[in-house]
Amino acid sequence: MKNTLTLLFAKIFEKGIMFLFFMLLARKFGTATFGEFNYYFTIAVVLFVLFDLGGDFYQIREFIKSERLKIFNTVFWIKTFIFFIIIGLSLLFDHNIYLLFLLFSFYLDSIISIFRSSFYKNGYYVLESKFTIIEKTIFITIVLLNVFSIKSIIIMYVAFLISKLLYLFILSFKYYKLRYLLQSKKLFDLDFSKYYLFNSWSYVLHAMLVVVFVQIDIVMLNKMGISFDEIGLYAAAVKIYMIALILADVLFKQYYPKVAKYIKENDKTGLKQFILKIQNMNLYFSIYFAIGVMLFADELIYLAFGENFAASSKMLLLLSTIIIFKFSMYTYTAILSSSNLNYIKIYTSIACVVTNVGLNLVLIPMYGVYGAIIATIVTEILLVVLYKISSTRIVFVNFITWQEGIVVFLGAISFVLLYQYKLTLTTKLIIAAVLLISVVLNRKNIKQLLNF
Repeated sequence: MKNTLTLLFAKIFEKGIMFLFFMLLARKFGTATFGEFNYYFTIAVVLFVLFDLGGDFYQIREFIKSERLKIFNTVFWIKTFIFFIIIGLSLLFDHNIYLLFLLFSFYLDSIISIFRSSFYKNGYYVLESKFTIIEKTIFITIVLLNVFSIKSIIIMYVAFLISKLLYLFILSFKYYKLRYLLQSKKLFDLDFSKYYLFNSWSYVLHAMLVVVFVQIDIVMLNKMGISFDEIGLYAAAVKIYMIALILADVLFKQYYPKVAKYIKENDKTGLKQFILKIQNMNLYFSIYFAIGVMLFADELIYLAFGENFAASSKMLLLLSTIIIFKFSMYTYTAILSSSNLNYIKIYTSIACVVTNVGLNLVLIPMYGVYGAIIATIVTEILLVVLYKISSTRIVFVNFITWQEGIVVFLGAISFVLLYQYKLTLTTKLIIAAVLLISVVLNRKNIKQLLNF
């Protein structure tokens, strides 16, 4: 429970700072600039996957097997080498300075992830949380100084780079392994590098496929003639929708190492019982978050981005339907990612990418950004269904439970009612109060669910 609350606070702080950044960017520079930033940010995320080599997913798995200084150093140099290849190739096609700043900041984040994976593997959640809070504090300080003084858009990009550089600098005084990263090749293991690269391909390909079908719509919208203004409206809805998934991500970081341990020890009985607990936990929290976002979509958009983004509220209402499925997806991602059958995710992701790109090509010319939203909803649902089916190769838990049926039904009914009827703020607050009371009454069960 303590680790969960610590991670949750750090993650809320991290996401909150990023959300504040997006709020300031949108309010200060407008919908077009906001849309342009998200366009370059999406491209940077896609390229980041190539040199992150599976990130925390793969690193935690390998650190559980063996965590040695030479492994740290080898992973560092592999990522660095691949990054400079990618940055060189990207310069041949796009010399945009905004994209370059984002790429370098993502490279630093890929190096930070090596240490973050070690922290999670060893249970140093509080230490990792402290470093995260420090980095985000530095970041938002730079952003605020810029917004209220210089008012330059380029500094909004540079802030990412500076904060991560300082993060690594501070880390060098707190975590001894960092000072060895730049030492001689005595700490580079060629055999391990071959093994690491060979076995990371499925993680890289899977991550690439996920990024493509989750974020490629922003690039496609631009390439298919949709203005940066409209892209900015769509991106605003996406940002709030992603904030609602903070808890799912925090919980995943808690139970993923334990799932990996059960699979490594081939303890099918323990794994099944643990997955059932995770499944019920994710279902429980997902319906509250989904209904909460649906209820206050108008208010969330107005408070976050202002009246110029009012059209984003309907988009957010549509996207909130995915929250239920995203929570469940983490359950099956943990099973597949920690097993030797990670390649199964490749096939499911390929199916989703093909579906998403195909739907975007058809629906964007017809419905604009709403076409992209429809494509996103369909592919997210398809992904969790295929993940669940695929996970039965490792451990069979169930195909569908009555709890899942009820949660999906409640989510669908809530969406239909809130889409059709405009509720007053008073009515929304009454509904929210009822939901909050139900959480308080079930606090003992919640505490048990969070006890990993």
